[in-house]
Amino acid sequence: MYAMLLGIACLGGFGHGVAMAIKKKFGEGIEKYWLEWKWWVGNILDALSGICIWPAMPYVSVQIFVPLIIVIQLATSYVLGLLVFKERCQMRRNLGMSLAALGVIGISYSTSHEAADFTIAQFWAGWVNTRFVTVNLALVGLLALGFPVLDRTTFWALCAAASEGIQYICSRAIVDSVYDHMHEALAQPAVLAAFVIKGMCILSIIHCQQLGLESDLSRFAGMYLVACVMFTCVEGWAFFGDALPLSLTFAASAFFTLSGIWLLNQKGDPSDEKADKLEPDAETGKMPQSQPVKAA
Repeated sequence: MYAMLLGIACLGGFGHGVAMAIKKKFGEGIEKYWLEWKWWVGNILDALSGICIWPAMPYVSVQIFVPLIIVIQLATSYVLGLLVFKERCQMRRNLGMSLAALGVIGISYSTSHEAADFTIAQFWAGWVNTRFVTVNLALVGLLALGFPVLDRTTFWALCAAASEGIQYICSRAIVDSVYDHMHEALAQPAVLAAFVIKGMCILSIIHCQQLGLESDLSRFAGMYLVACVMFTCVEGWAFFGDALPLSLTFAASAFFTLSGIWLLNQKGDPSDEKADKLEPDAETGKMPQSQPVKAA
């Protein structure tokens, strides 16, 4: 059962990667992207993929569950960016993705695989416990300080990842309630509140994703998905009390993850950006020649 739930969740991670590519394809550069019906295909696939992920949440600890799904989604988005969108393959980004994947895998190996016990009766108390409030104040402060200095793609990736952390809390609370109360789960006021908060998070994630997808899919997906690991693991630990050990392996894995984010955030060389802007002539198929600068 454990392996089957993880397998279904991995399928959901793959679907999330494909959905992100569809939303980039049919929403990039369009101000009112929500009026494009093909863009909605990506959102429908995103929702179905999320449903595949839900059943494993109450059984698998957030520190192994989220990295596993994110690595699959990250790899899917990266490959689609190279093959479908013809994005330039850069050694810096390849190294960044590799470090990020290595880091999140190391995080999963250094933590417990079982989720902490949780009941829907603990839902309201979780939002006001000192640990959760402190963590979220720190995250809000991080985003506020980063706004004037970070690249806009990076900022929107972090905002979407922060919303993913809150959405994870709501999703896990809902699934836990369904397992505990079955058909009576919707009668719980806390479950209805979780649905409302989750819906608000989804709207925030969709908008922030679309703003961030103006850059390369592989670059945005790398920053967004790896940030999701950090935000969701910390939020899950703060809210549910899942184990978050302070071991050497965990610290090294976190360092690799943050290093990967930094490398993925680096812009390409100016020469690469100029080369990307040059397109072959429609009739001859030849690349345009640079014009010599005339002497004054």
